[in-house]
Amino acid sequence: MTEVSQSKVESKTVPVTPEQEFEALLDSLDTYLPGQDRSSVHKAYEFAAKCHSDQTRRSGEPYITHPLAVANIVTTLKLDTASVVAAILHDTVEDTSATIEDIEEAFGTEVAHLVDGLTKISKIKFRSKQEKLAENFRKMILAMAKDLRVIMVKLCDRLHNMRTIGSLQENKRRRISQETLDIYAPLANRLGIYGIKSELEDLCLRHLRYETYQTIRSKIAAKKSVREKYIAEVIEILETELRKYGFKEIQVYGRPKHFFSIYKKMVDRRLDFEDIHDLFAFRIIVDSIKDCYEALGVVHAMWKPMPGRFKDYIAMPKANMYQSLHTTVIRPNGEPAEIQIRTREMHETCEFGVAAHWAYKDKDNKQVGSTDMEKFSWLRQIVQWQSELKDPDEFLEAVKVDLFDEEIFVFTPKGDVFSLPKNATALDFAFSVHSDVGLKCIGVKINGRMAPIKKRLNSGDIVEVLTSPHQKPSKDWLNFIATSKARNKIRSFLRSEQRERSRKIGRDLLSQTLDKAGLSIEDLEKSGDTDKLVKAARESNFDDILIGVGYGRLNANQLIAKAFPPPEPKENIEEQLHRDNIETRAPQSQKRSSNKSPILVSGYDDVLVTLGRCCQPLPGEPIIGFITRGRGVTVHRSACPRALDLDPARKIQVEWGEKTEGNKSYHKCYISLRTQDKPGVLAEVTSVLSACNANVHKAEAKVSSDLTGVLEFELGVKNLEHLEVVVAKLENLKSVVSVRRKNIVKQRRLRRGRHS
Repeated sequence: MTEVSQSKVESKTVPVTPEQEFEALLDSLDTYLPGQDRSSVHKAYEFAAKCHSDQTRRSGEPYITHPLAVANIVTTLKLDTASVVAAILHDTVEDTSATIEDIEEAFGTEVAHLVDGLTKISKIKFRSKQEKLAENFRKMILAMAKDLRVIMVKLCDRLHNMRTIGSLQENKRRRISQETLDIYAPLANRLGIYGIKSELEDLCLRHLRYETYQTIRSKIAAKKSVREKYIAEVIEILETELRKYGFKEIQVYGRPKHFFSIYKKMVDRRLDFEDIHDLFAFRIIVDSIKDCYEALGVVHAMWKPMPGRFKDYIAMPKANMYQSLHTTVIRPNGEPAEIQIRTREMHETCEFGVAAHWAYKDKDNKQVGSTDMEKFSWLRQIVQWQSELKDPDEFLEAVKVDLFDEEIFVFTPKGDVFSLPKNATALDFAFSVHSDVGLKCIGVKINGRMAPIKKRLNSGDIVEVLTSPHQKPSKDWLNFIATSKARNKIRSFLRSEQRERSRKIGRDLLSQTLDKAGLSIEDLEKSGDTDKLVKAARESNFDDILIGVGYGRLNANQLIAKAFPPPEPKENIEEQLHRDNIETRAPQSQKRSSNKSPILVSGYDDVLVTLGRCCQPLPGEPIIGFITRGRGVTVHRSACPRALDLDPARKIQVEWGEKTEGNKSYHKCYISLRTQDKPGVLAEVTSVLSACNANVHKAEAKVSSDLTGVLEFELGVKNLEHLEVVVAKLENLKSVVSVRRKNIVKQRRLRRGRHS
């Protein structure tokens, strides 16, 4: 049979009344939850309708049609009544005067927790788009960890918003579509909900690359009769041949691939539409795992398999529990055909992902337990990251690299299988086995042969890790490892080692200085007088003092003089402290140079201040300072990745001074634009920059791998507010897909990584 699964992107939205939408919802519930009490669903409809009674959507429809439509999508995943009720109520707390307490009183604790989780995902506002994206994703992950139904309803919410996005302005459609493509579609894929994932991707393609989308759509539509005939012919051949070998209860489906997957093949393989031949996929559904492999034998006996195109996801399931046999065969006419073979239970999981798994759980035990977290190990890992990685850029990078990339499967010599992201190295594999194995790794054997630890792995590789108790990680490892787990463990070790080294140096320096004053560090520790040093330095503990002295952040002479003043007249002590201050403070010439960026440093009236070249902080944005030996204080943006490499012991509080108000000087910053690849875009963008009084120091234009244009600028702006105005104006251009602020240090690391 021909499977009707082409994307719903082009289906016309027929206006329906709330009453019609609600009747459709009740009909859907009857198909998989027959005979259950519907009172809570009716009550939720009445409650939401009252809350949203004075609200309309941008399209002009009553707002209540949106939550009802979301609830209808929820029923396609066959979720429980509580999920449907939560879908109907999901916007009441965020957009109306209703409270979580009202929900709990009317519908109970379970529904209130679901609505609360959905509300928290998007309720908080953040300073930047990148931070908002990262924090929203953190909220989703935490909600998922408590109850997977939250994210399933959220995906249904996003799907309906994407279906009805046409009433928004183009720049908003592009922004929402890019966010959906970056986060929501990959998340649906990770949860195995391929129907939602595919439709989201097609909708994003339509709004981000409309002309390409229309080209693919029209060319597929032009061959509709030929396509249907081809699919029917292949299905008939497969069914006939399989029944000859005793297969009775089988189902064979054929479907065209969705538009975005075709587009990805065009981009990845650099092919025109006419050069792509495997536009269709066929599925064979059988009774047992044994039948899967026997059916595969029948298919391969009938048609020649293409080398390298067989994948066994039954023996090695994907992280989202997907199981199936994949093979591509060549038919007698020379055309390739992709065939997937699976059991009925596997097919349920393939269609509904985690939602199918949900259907088998006990109705009274719906939160994620330890067994679930083992099955969704990627979820457990990202829950850990969301608490460890505070920087939005680094958190999103970890998510995209380790969760949304293609997977490879690598084996230990004992046959244990490990899933890693594509382009993972042998060292990444060592860290995936255990953190200590990675930290002590001195070499590897890949398929029985010695290989460097930065060797990229392929699916099927057998990797043996060689370790030594004397091995220590090198900072150079950060240039080639691919997984965030390895990167975080290496950074943590290097920081700890650096901190310990500074502590030892600081102890030696402080001990020598105390000896000159007739004091002993051992005696101070025994008597508890080290507290006087802690109080004088305003540090948390004595270890922090040793580390501060070792880094050069604290002056041992000044510290001892303040904590243990000699029995001399007060004015002599003050004169000594004054002389020490004159000797150690920055020269006047340096002070004047720091006035170009008027920054106040906590505890210092006169110190050399340098702006970090890696991130170029602008007046008005959050900043952080670090003591640098011989160079005063270097100031970074709070979200600068470079700051992650610096030890917290060198951190010092800084803030923009009042002189930044009305400051007419210009400050460097770097931005990158993704644009439509067409003539005149550069001129259009530079015209906007000129109108916004932004100085253009450098400009570079190129085309990215996904065929969009990339424009990179070094600008001069007055402050953060000025930059935000520039970005807002650029985002309003129809030819601009997205605008982001670049971080120079990250670009340099990427270049080194490619050449390592």
